Parts: sequence; structure tokens; C-alpha cells
Amino acid sequence: MDPTVLEATKLAVGLAKDLSVQLLTLSSALIGLTVVLIKDVKKSHNGAELILAVLVLFTYIVSIVFGIYAIMKLIGSLAPVSGPVVLGVDAARPAAGWQIIAFVVATGLFSVYGVVALVSFWWKGGLTTPSATAPPPAPPDPPIKTGS
Repeated sequence: MDPTVLEATKLAVGLAKDLSVQLLTLSSALIGLTVVLIKDVKKSHNGAELILAVLVLFTYIVSIVFGIYAIMKLIGSLAPVSGPVVLGVDAARPAAGWQIIAFVVATGLFSVYGVVALVSFWWKGGLTTPSATAPPPAPPDPPIKTGS
């Protein structure tokens, strides 16, 4: 094998692994953020918002599963149990593609969920200013006069 092609293939495998790991990290972080948002805003959720939030979580989990599978396929192509070692990213390409698609869909759903949750929260009066809802301050007590 030509050394230039070998180096390019090694670089491609490393970049494919890095992309998969970065999407795994982002998916995990966004699952945590979604859970926090669901917990903090759940008092104002209706059924459709809750279903949308569950879809977001499920789609990020699917992205994580495909990412792990893609990394396993890369490792399997580099260290096969039997047969020659085939250095390339073709084995992991379908799984990586599905990971990217699931991540993009989950991020789109997360964006829709965020907008819907904010609009719903605002519609129910959650974003009013404190001065508009607070009672006016009590007048100060008159000064106490002493007998002299």
C-alpha cells in the first residue's frame, strides 16, 4: 500500500472516530439539559410538550447507540477476529450516517421543544415582571412625636 494512501486512511479513521465521540458527548450533554428543562418547566407542560420532550430524549439516545456502534465497527475493521486487517472507514459509514441523522433530528426536535415550552410558559403568565405583580409598597409609618 502506498504510504500516502496509508496515512490518509489513518487520518480518515481518526477523524471518523473523533466525530463520533464528539456527537456522543454532545448528545449526552443535551440529554442532561433536556432532563433539567423538563424538571424545571414540567409544571407548565401539557401532554404534547411532554411527548415532544420524550421524543427528544429518545432520539438523542438513538444517536448515542449508533455512535457506539460506529466506533465498534471502526475497531472491528482495524482488529478483525479472523481475516486480514482492512484499514478504512467504509465499515462504520452506515452507522456513522445514522448517528449524524439521529443527532440532527434530535437537535431539531430540541429546538422545537424549547420554542414551544417558552411560548407555553409565557402564555401562562410565567414571564411577567415582578413589579407588575407585586403589591405597592406600604406607606412609611409617621414619625412618633414626644411630649416636648
